[in-house]
Amino acid sequence: MTGLLGLDLAAKKQRKRSDYPYRLDYRTRWADNDMFHHLNNPIYGVLIDSIINDYLIKKCGYNTSNYPRTALVANTYCDYFGSTQYPSMLEVGLRVVKLGKNSVMYECGIFEEGTEQVKAVGGFVQIWVRREDNRPPPEGLEPRVRKALEPLLEGSEQAAEQKSKL
Repeated sequence: MTGLLGLDLAAKKQRKRSDYPYRLDYRTRWADNDMFHHLNNPIYGVLIDSIINDYLIKKCGYNTSNYPRTALVANTYCDYFGSTQYPSMLEVGLRVVKLGKNSVMYECGIFEEGTEQVKAVGGFVQIWVRREDNRPPPEGLEPRVRKALEPLLEGSEQAAEQKSKL
């Protein structure tokens, strides 16, 4: 990864696989195509949601049934730079743009096997709340969750600020 990753469309269009510290493969399915024979737009949202939850479950110890906190989606986006279709193998990358007191802004890049151009960049903001009352805890994100998310901050303004303080 090199330098600060801008959040404007021109910068997103230049994303590389190496900009994303965590990556997963996804094999497209026949049902993923729309009537125009390319990946249906909602599938990109499914890929983004899947990699984020995969990371939270595997690296943060999160579960959706009885974990004391839940992460609610407050905002979503997806910018498209190229199309893909069935059959193909995709690689989805994940990074954290910003860690707030109780919020996390994620960014995902979607790449197709055999090409370097990013096909889409999307993500969402989650607000972590207590399961019992849907209110943000005053102490903020749990320290172990924050620590597990920090390696995904590479390339963010927040990571650059932290490095400059050292």
